[in-house]
Amino acid sequence: MMLILGLECTGKKSSVALVRDEKLIAISPLQSDFGQPTQKLFSTVQSLCQDNEVSWSEIELLAITHGPGSFTGLRVGITFAKTFAYVTGCPLKAVSTFAATAQGLTISCERVEVIEDLRKGQVAWQRFEVQDDVWIPSGPLIAEELDVWKNHDHSGVIYAGLGIPRLTRQLPNQTWPADWKLAPEDDWSPDAATVARCGRLRFLEEGSDDPFQLQPLYIRRSAAEEKAQAK
Repeated sequence: MMLILGLECTGKKSSVALVRDEKLIAISPLQSDFGQPTQKLFSTVQSLCQDNEVSWSEIELLAITHGPGSFTGLRVGITFAKTFAYVTGCPLKAVSTFAATAQGLTISCERVEVIEDLRKGQVAWQRFEVQDDVWIPSGPLIAEELDVWKNHDHSGVIYAGLGIPRLTRQLPNQTWPADWKLAPEDDWSPDAATVARCGRLRFLEEGSDDPFQLQPLYIRRSAAEEKAQAK
């Protein structure tokens, strides 16, 4: 029985969770009325463990999404995860936000495409297929022009991802086509419990990640970096 601490700091369901194998013990949201959700990451993890009488030394795996997602959330979350793994010696496993999104789907389907709006007329996407109840990438994560993506074959695919509303505003009549099937909106981003379960599966298959080598998965530069380059 593996005790896992899951961290999700990249989207609307930013949270921390304690999971034992597949069973959720407890989950706490990171959303805050003021500032970035990750501003209370340390205190939320500390409270979650204390409330459930779990010491940090008992945690057998730390699982975290490493992107794509919020630039600030990724930096803060991964910095915490690397520090936690170094101090406690706990194995660390990073999973892509897209993979965790696919794994968290609550509907039955055979293919899902997770998408993100990269702004400036570009979209990032990746498709997954289910095998033995596990979502496996059927191809690499791709970033391309929106006009190219629109011309793909969209049949037989369920779409998920936080980029859907922004992409919809760039489509003709700002309308998502009726024959492009959408997952329920609550499935468009993962929570920390899903990240923990997904991280466990990847860890059992691949082993842990080196905390010193782990980096956020950025597909585009941040607004600050783009502004600095434009000067």
